[in-house]
This record gives sequence, structure tokens and C-alpha cells, in this order.
Amino acid sequence: MDKPTCVVNERNTLGEGPLWDEEQKALYWVDVTEKIIHRYDPKTQQLEKFAAPDEFSAIALCEQDGKLIAGTRDGFAFFNLESGAFDLFADPERPHPQNRMNDGACDPLGRFWCGSIHEVSDPALRQPIASVYRVDGDHSVVKELSGIKTSNGFAWSPDGQTMYFTDTPTLNIMAYDYDLKNGTISNGRIFATVPPNQGRPDGAAVDETGCLWSAHFAGSRVTRYSPEGEVLDTVLLPVENVTSCAFGGEDMSTLFITTATEDLTEQQLIEQPLAGGLFAYCPGVRGLPMHRFAG
Repeated sequence: MDKPTCVVNERNTLGEGPLWDEEQKALYWVDVTEKIIHRYDPKTQQLEKFAAPDEFSAIALCEQDGKLIAGTRDGFAFFNLESGAFDLFADPERPHPQNRMNDGACDPLGRFWCGSIHEVSDPALRQPIASVYRVDGDHSVVKELSGIKTSNGFAWSPDGQTMYFTDTPTLNIMAYDYDLKNGTISNGRIFATVPPNQGRPDGAAVDETGCLWSAHFAGSRVTRYSPEGEVLDTVLLPVENVTSCAFGGEDMSTLFITTATEDLTEQQLIEQPLAGGLFAYCPGVRGLPMHRFAG
């Protein structure tokens, strides 16, 4: 597959949070706005949809089968896909009702990192009142960063010693030293900066060589960066709003890419008939398994 191919043309309003389940050999992702969780089997091409009880923006599999932890409109919750059981167990953003949870992922020891977004109709009006949280296995919630506008791009290096994160409007992808034992960050520095004409950095994934793959919202691309922040490759897509990516497939050699129709005009929707679809790309390198929540 020498270029991204649309494998599920779902026209998601805001497709996000791709997550590969190694046991089921299936990909999960969400349409945040439409409150839908998708599960796709690449082998059979079967697609299942589950109604979410809230706007799920980031999900991770739990060690308990059939259970997800999610960052939602109202906070952090557990959701059982089969039974529909929903448990909202923390709402740290209560003082900011205009905020909701956004991107998130689990670290190598199963802690769920997730940040919020100041959600307004005009992204230029977003204020730095969002935060980044760490949810531990005992379900306790710790605020790790504040003064954020749009949380995105959580990912870890193969050795777990570096955490990546971006506050999207800054156009900067940050790298932090990561204390894997304690789940804390330090020494934040700019890892890479997206040029203004290439969209905004969104969701991300790391491959087995330690390179970071970053999706560009409003940029029609995914960029591969070396561990030193050098641009190694650019994967162009036939849609503008590229939201996130995750490795999966039988041997973890497929990069699945989510997209969105959000913010597109009627003319742009006509010009981009695959906008909102799920894409697959074989980059010639394998990814790392996604970690389950340890609780």
C-alpha cells in the first residue's frame, strides 16, 4: 500500500482516538460529535457501531475484557460495550463547563493520560483554561499540566522514557522526560514545530524505531519525525482534516488514520468525498502495541 487508502468511508464528523485491540485484531475509534464508537475488523471488513452515552473523545481498553476507560464531555468514565454499563467516576473540569476531555492514551504501565480542550465555535477564541490529567489504576486523578487550550498527541518512546504531547494551537509538539515508575513528567521542550501552512498537530503514534507519527488537522497529512525531531517522511491524504493515527493489523505494520468532516464547507465536502473516513497505510515499519488501562 504505497499511499493511504480509505478502508471505511463513514463520513465521521469528528473521527478520533484510533485504538488497536491485539486480542480481537480489531480497530476501535470514535466519532466524538455523533457519540459513536466504531469497531472494525480489517480481515473480514466488518464494521460494528456502538452508541456512546456521552461524547467520548479518547478511549483505552481496560484489563477487564469488554470495558473501556474514556475521556468524555463530562469527565472520566468506564463503559462496557456489551452491557452498556456506564460509570462516570471523575469530573475534574467541572469549574469549566465549556471544556470537555479530548485526546488521551495509556502509558507503558497502564496509567491513562488525557487532556481537555476549551471548546468554542471559533478555535481562535480558545483560552488556556484546559488541563492535562493522569488517571492511575486506583482511579485517582492527578492534574499534571494547566494553561492548555487543546490537548492532543499523547505518545511514549519505546523505552518509556519520553512522553510526547501537543497543545495544538501552539503548533509545537512537546517532549518530556518521563519517570515511568512514578508517572511524572519533567524537562518539557519543543520537539518539533509544524509550519503554519501545514495545518495543526493533532493525534500521534510511535513506531518501533522510536519515530513519532503526527496527524495534521487542516493539513491533509501525517508527518514522521525522527527521535531527534527531524522530518523523515510526509504522508499526504486526499482529505483536509486528519485527526489521529495508530498502528495495528496482524503484524502491527498498518498505520490507521482517522479524519473528520468538521469545519468543512459544503464545497469542500463535495471536493473531499472521503472526508471523515478511516484510512490505512503501510509505511514499511511496525508500530508498538497500545497499552491497556491498569485498573
